[in-house]
Amino acid sequence: MEKARIAFRFGHYGDTFHGSQVQPDVPTVQGTLMHIFKKKLKWTNERMPVALASRTDSGVHVRINGGFIDLDQDRWNAMKETGFVKAVGHQLPQSISIFDARQVSSDWSPRRATNRTYRYRMECMEGWVEPNLDDFAKLCGIFEGNHDWSNYCRREPGRTTQRVIESCRPWLNSGRIIGFEIIGEAFVWNQVRRIANAIHSVVTGNQSIDRLIEARDNPETEIDLGLAEADWLILWAVSWDDIPNFQAIDYPISAPDRSSLRWQEICRLQQKEILIRQFDIMQGQY
Repeated sequence: MEKARIAFRFGHYGDTFHGSQVQPDVPTVQGTLMHIFKKKLKWTNERMPVALASRTDSGVHVRINGGFIDLDQDRWNAMKETGFVKAVGHQLPQSISIFDARQVSSDWSPRRATNRTYRYRMECMEGWVEPNLDDFAKLCGIFEGNHDWSNYCRREPGRTTQRVIESCRPWLNSGRIIGFEIIGEAFVWNQVRRIANAIHSVVTGNQSIDRLIEARDNPETEIDLGLAEADWLILWAVSWDDIPNFQAIDYPISAPDRSSLRWQEICRLQQKEILIRQFDIMQGQY
């Protein structure tokens, strides 16, 4: 029977899953989607029917990720986007939101995205003091360009660590620096979290910019600048040439209330609030 490849976009809370990629015996986003498509909806019998655009670690929130599934063409013709989103949405846990779906070419892959955007909310890190904007922009700028990021990733045997970072700039909200936004076609494992920890070390006076540049420009010499928490990282967007981007609206984000002994727990709740507002926007656009 003729098949239809269906691309869909979704977001999820990172603290609910042990990452996005399927793993045995633990809840993951890919595993949850596979269970829904195979067991709940009975739309496929393939062993691995769902491919995702980006792999994220446990704790990393996702505003937009993308995936695909191959369905019988007749089934897709009968339900189209509205029926697909409604059927899948009724089966999803509250920790995952689906936004849209469309038929794409049979060789379309979510991995071939034009770029990926991450945002890291540094104001929730211990010791953060808001820096001068110009100085912070220059600090972020050292992470732009084509480099071997061996010292800014979790190294995997046999995998290249060469990547191009198109942009790294301050993330501003309500007139203050709350972190940074970084854009690239693809990233290596833990790259953004290691960059976040390196930036934080300069802002807090524990490292010099020269040390960060040394780590960037000497990948053959192992220099460990630490790994920041996953809690403050959001996969903000994934873009493809043939799929229109969602409208972006930035709502005000309250500054951390450090008068509370549990101020970081409040920040964690705010991270979900950021996602909820964004999910409302995207689910309202289609």
